[in-house]
Amino acid sequence: MMMEIVKESLFLEKTKILIVDDHKENILALSELIANPDLEILTAQRPEDALAHLLDHDFALALLDVQMPEITGFELAQLIRGVHKTRHLPVIFVTAQQQDQSILFQGYESGAVDLLFKPLDPHIVRSKVRTFIELDKQNKLLKAKMDEVEFLRQKAEQANMAKSQFLANMSHEIRTPLASVLGFSDVLTQDDLDEQERRDSVSAIRRNGELLLRLIDDILDLSKIEAHQLHFMRSDFVLGELIADVESTLSLKANDKGIDLIIETSANLDRVYNSDFARVKQILLNVIGNAIKFTDKGSVTVQLFVSAAKGTSDTKVDRLVFEVVDTGIGISQEQGQKLFQPFSQADLSTRKRFGGTGLGLVISRQLARSLNGDLKLISSEFGKGSFFEISMEFEHGRNVESPKAEKKSEAPTKKLNLSGKTILVVDDVSDNRLLIERYMQATQAEIILASNGLDAIEITSKNNPDLILMDIQMPEMDGYETVRRIREQGFTKPIIALTAHAMKEEGEKCLDAGCTAVLTKPARRQDLMARISEVLNVH
Repeated sequence: MMMEIVKESLFLEKTKILIVDDHKENILALSELIANPDLEILTAQRPEDALAHLLDHDFALALLDVQMPEITGFELAQLIRGVHKTRHLPVIFVTAQQQDQSILFQGYESGAVDLLFKPLDPHIVRSKVRTFIELDKQNKLLKAKMDEVEFLRQKAEQANMAKSQFLANMSHEIRTPLASVLGFSDVLTQDDLDEQERRDSVSAIRRNGELLLRLIDDILDLSKIEAHQLHFMRSDFVLGELIADVESTLSLKANDKGIDLIIETSANLDRVYNSDFARVKQILLNVIGNAIKFTDKGSVTVQLFVSAAKGTSDTKVDRLVFEVVDTGIGISQEQGQKLFQPFSQADLSTRKRFGGTGLGLVISRQLARSLNGDLKLISSEFGKGSFFEISMEFEHGRNVESPKAEKKSEAPTKKLNLSGKTILVVDDVSDNRLLIERYMQATQAEIILASNGLDAIEITSKNNPDLILMDIQMPEMDGYETVRRIREQGFTKPIIALTAHAMKEEGEKCLDAGCTAVLTKPARRQDLMARISEVLNVH
């Protein structure tokens, strides 16, 4: 796009040519002879005027008369060669002197590229001038390309620097909770721990593991955004439940900091909307949570406004606007320009003080825009606070008249009894097999372990298990191929894929291969039990 603009400007910009002659009639005659829509002709009858033009303009060619009273064209050419700006300016001498070797030698010695002898041949003059017009355009185009290359090089360096800073930051953000996970794991190996110390250690490991999982989810979300592969899982939900969920999640965080979290709205909280509940909640938690994070005293106030969306069709659509105002540290205008750029944060000192990857607002803006809305920084004053606006559009849910949305079924809290069931666990990592075996210990199911796809095929053929838990990423034969071969042998019982690939397309690939259901690693025990209960129809 940039080069197209540059090329267009080159066509609009005229090539400049300087004519120097002490006789006005000669200047007029030569100007008429070379007149061209692409040309801008400047003239001078005195050498000082010519030098002034040369300093003020960029010329493609100078046509100099040789015989002039104050200074000859040869002497003027030498002066032109002595100026840094014009030392490479092409010069053609125009003379009425007889053409001989001495005049040619003197002309070329003075720096001329050519000499024209009077009477002038119009075809030759026009041809030579046209050549320099084309050369001027090519030079400008080449310079524009070089400028573009330099611009792109600088942009690439800035992007690489930002990514390097991001990776260094991400390394810090990952290593911090990982240090806690490994440290408290070592603590659990001590024999002199009391029950409370053991519970605290387990809680710390779980808390930091959750943080690591959120970091990975943020990175995955960013990669989906950059690949334009964001997917939404739409369902009906009650607006009031969304607000209550967000408030209950963040109020404890606000209370711990001694600040007030205030949510105000005159909207109908019983209204049922259809959208991606998890993504909407993610946006609100990111933005409001960010406000709480950067506010040490005072309050974070959220005001919700609802209006009918403009330009909608028969489907009823509302536009929801959340105004988030805090009394926090605020940001400068320069920092605000970096706020929504991937791989950058407002300020390195802020990152050191508050932590974080700097991805939350970037992801939230893209999610909001995917919901026909936006995330904007309306205003911010350093040391006084910030004002963000979140907008999204939601379709009305089907049961608007009776807005008691059906709650999601809770995962089973009682122990699952799988006595008499045989479950095959396939995973090439021994720790993963051990973890699933421990998860299943209380179910009284018979657990068979396999470390690769070939063993899984053989065991399935011999034992005909009631359920297979299949790892997908395995050497030699992956889970997709293993499932296909097992299905080809006539196995019709449930197969649950356990995969570390969190992309939606990976889940679809598992189902296409013949899996009954998919769980993303790390699979929580409660989620695994719920899925097993579902596919085996055991409660």
